Amino acid sequence: MSLATHYNEALRNIPPPGAGCHPALLGVANLGVLANIPGHQVHADIRAAIPPGRRRVPDREIRDTITKAFSENTKDSTYRAPTSTRAPAIKDGKGTLQKIMSKAEIKDEMELMELSPIRLLDPVALDQINFLSIMFRPVEFVFIGERHEPGIMGQTIRRRWQWVRHLAAGGKAGPLLCINPLTGESAPKKSGDGETLRGDACIAAYRHVLVEFDNLTHEEQIRFFTSVKLPIKALVDSGNKSIHCWIDLQKLAKVATSVDWDAHIKDRLFGRVLKPLGADAACSNPARLGRSPGVRRGKKWQRILWLSPTGRLVDAP
Repeated sequence: MSLATHYNEALRNIPPPGAGCHPALLGVANLGVLANIPGHQVHADIRAAIPPGRRRVPDREIRDTITKAFSENTKDSTYRAPTSTRAPAIKDGKGTLQKIMSKAEIKDEMELMELSPIRLLDPVALDQINFLSIMFRPVEFVFIGERHEPGIMGQTIRRRWQWVRHLAAGGKAGPLLCINPLTGESAPKKSGDGETLRGDACIAAYRHVLVEFDNLTHEEQIRFFTSVKLPIKALVDSGNKSIHCWIDLQKLAKVATSVDWDAHIKDRLFGRVLKPLGADAACSNPARLGRSPGVRRGKKWQRILWLSPTGRLVDAP
């Protein structure tokens, strides 16, 4: 039996996601590479052959698998994951950033908090409950924990209503939370080394994207976020030098899959707009961790500075 025949047979026998699909993909990719089938064709074949299962296998997972197959079976890998070749939409990042900030009428925290659509009258210690109640739906799974803490059902991952009840009863929660709701089901890690409950492949709904600057002063960040034309749901003081901006993705682009996310958020929003402005490109993944308000960070609080039930311009009347 030829390698091509073995390859086609392996394609037909890919198990559903959640039932051994991930390890099977590498075997299929290995056979495709050994049969001298071009990488882009292997990708298309695998995408079409994966049966329905507990989750959707993202294109990133397929690309990583094929890249690994080339590196393991050829002396010089000839397959590379497709990358965007479109030029940034913003040519002069520093100049455009200054132009946006120059239009700001809000320049300090007190002005910003006074204009919050949801009035911030409760003690800062209640910020965590209030924030969860606005940003997530009652039955959605939310991760809250430390940066390297794993997702554990019933501990670091709970439904939103369970977190609220836990916190209202005096319970504690970690300083970071995943910006998007989770499926509650495990998926392979990007590295392929085991599975996780809070990775990019575990996202149940693409609802928020996080924007952060490391190279601007606190005042400059306030000026930028209050004048930029983006649908903002929340601005959170990280308890350090940065402000975390939560963008309402439903007002920005139609994102239903990881492919949509890569195209609209990673490529278009970050690659062509925000990165040239100086925003942290590391925020461009859907399972990004943001600072949870209502938690102390050293001597300071992580605090809500501005909060809206839906995305809107901060300076809108």
